[in-house]
Amino acid sequence: MSEFSPHALRVLEYERVREVLSSYAVSVLGKGLALGMEPLGSLEEARGRLGDTEEMRALLKHARVPLAGLRDLVGELDRAAGQGRPAEPEALYRVVELLRAGLTAREVLTSSPSALPRLHAMGSSIEDLPDLREEIPAKVDPRGEVRDDATPRLAEVRRLVAELRASLRARAQRILNDPKLRSAFQSEGVTIKDDRYLLPVKAEYRSWVHGPIRDRSQSGSTLYVEPDAITLDGDRLLEALDAERDEVQRILWELTRKVLAARPALARIQERLARVDFTCAKARYAEAFGLCAPLLDDSGVLDLRDARHPYLLWLSRDLSRGHDDVDLEAACAKVVPISVRLGETFRVLVVTGPNTGGKTVALKTIGLNVLLASSGVPVAAAEGSRVPLYARVFADIGDEQSIEQSLSTFSSHLTNILEVLREAGPGSLVLLDELGAGTDPLEGAALGRALLDKFLEKGWSAVITTHIGSLKEYAYSRDGVENAAMEFDPRTLKPTYRLLMGIPGSSNALAIARRIGLAPDVVEAAEREIAEIKEPTRDIIQRMELSRRRTERERRRAERLRRRAQGEARAYEERRREVEVEREAMLREAQQVVDESVRQARERLLELVGGLKSLPKTHQPIADTLREEVDRLLVATPLGMKREEFARSLKKEDDVYVPKFRAKAKVKKVDKGGRLLTVLMNGILTEIGFDDVSWLEGPGGGS
Repeated sequence: MSEFSPHALRVLEYERVREVLSSYAVSVLGKGLALGMEPLGSLEEARGRLGDTEEMRALLKHARVPLAGLRDLVGELDRAAGQGRPAEPEALYRVVELLRAGLTAREVLTSSPSALPRLHAMGSSIEDLPDLREEIPAKVDPRGEVRDDATPRLAEVRRLVAELRASLRARAQRILNDPKLRSAFQSEGVTIKDDRYLLPVKAEYRSWVHGPIRDRSQSGSTLYVEPDAITLDGDRLLEALDAERDEVQRILWELTRKVLAARPALARIQERLARVDFTCAKARYAEAFGLCAPLLDDSGVLDLRDARHPYLLWLSRDLSRGHDDVDLEAACAKVVPISVRLGETFRVLVVTGPNTGGKTVALKTIGLNVLLASSGVPVAAAEGSRVPLYARVFADIGDEQSIEQSLSTFSSHLTNILEVLREAGPGSLVLLDELGAGTDPLEGAALGRALLDKFLEKGWSAVITTHIGSLKEYAYSRDGVENAAMEFDPRTLKPTYRLLMGIPGSSNALAIARRIGLAPDVVEAAEREIAEIKEPTRDIIQRMELSRRRTERERRRAERLRRRAQGEARAYEERRREVEVEREAMLREAQQVVDESVRQARERLLELVGGLKSLPKTHQPIADTLREEVDRLLVATPLGMKREEFARSLKKEDDVYVPKFRAKAKVKKVDKGGRLLTVLMNGILTEIGFDDVSWLEGPGGGS
């Protein structure tokens, strides 16, 4: 069971990657899963989620899963039920949208069971509720209104309501237009208040219009009167509206009860669609930034190749482009990759180098990519990378001086280290930044060595950064420990941010001081003092750094040559395939031309031979022999022999092309002795010879 301390998640900026992932989800449900993402608890589960993501990347290249607009429907239904009222029509129709989305997602995910088996299983697990999916839209429309024809009773009541409304408006309008009463009314026309049809009567003309006063203006100058002539029908309208509301409530309760009965299934569908959207989000994010699925195992071996900080990659994107339209080459050029190995011949890596040289970013790059892999998300590293599923991950990174707790930087670091010593166990990964900093260098070095000894004793994996020079020698005196350095260019006095495995780094303080103009005598005095300090490893370290830089230059040169050779090989292979396609096309065209020419020659020769029928009978044997010879010669050609072989290989229901009719046909019978085919062409059975069919279609046809 993997556990990751909240402190480690925070300092490694895991929360920021969750926010990035949520921006790739299209529904509230998917965004919620992304924001709540956590490292997974088992190797099998983490591998499975990685597999889901990789298969989704392949699917999204030629398909889409429409999930936008999905909401927490189950939560809405629970709240409505808790308040003792039926679900609103809009919420009921969202049940239909959920079920339809589930049906569509199921169809898309199960489209390639052999190529995408994990997605097939994911899609197959999405249930369908056809009764609800069909019944709700029969009673509720997409606008969230109960349909008039939801029940015969509702249809009857709404027809009555419509009739009464029309009648009341017409009758009220006639009274309003009565010339004898025109002076009694204001000019605003028939007014509807609380479903009553009222006339605006001037207060001084109240006696002219008989009927109850239903409302009046704030000034009291206008009285809204319901004429006696329409009061009875007004009462009937209110009764009909009450009946309509009762029937609508009955329908909504009926549907609500059915939906609540299906709540467990709806919750499962909603959860699985949320998982699909979250997987789509991971796939789109991984594809946009060229992430790769690492080999995930429990070997304890970490091998990150050309790894980059995922969040720095995100920040390096071109903001003017869309989410899925990332200029990956430009973004990668802004974030220097590192390669790091841990867990084979050594479990503790000591990283040294100058300030602002990239040690902290390197530590976060390692930690964040480990967290991503453990969460089932591809990592920002090259193919072939390997990440173990660590049991526990701890991190102490950055200056975390706490004013509120009255803790110094050193005390804060010790508090975090105490958590490591108290809670770390087998299979833990520990990431410590600036080990031994914030106190006396001698004491800090002693404490650092003691802690590293403890890590080795417990078998924990650890990557630590430090400025303390004596810790560089630690790796030479302990098995299972290796040095690494953040590269620094002494000519430009700038860090390259590359991690160099196998050698310790130096602070380059005197080189920097000399370059920026510190008094030469001061620098020389410092150099003399350092020379008097007996550090036998200093010269070795310097020679190793020079050798490593030369090796690194050669490696980069070899890598450029390798990439160029690979590019040329790919270009050659692509051109070879193009030539092969062109050759096949030209051969096909030649076969079509020759086939058509031979057929035309045969038809012309047979036409000429047919003209010999008028010869005397004594010459007919010569004509018959000539016809047979024409047939024999045409069949004996390579093309004729190919056609003969093709015709004899045909079976019932095979498709052929008949050039002289420019039509496709389906074989119904093969007479090999008579060299005849019976075919169905344009709905008609037709008998044709072997020489009349082809495996090629004519111009404009497919094959």
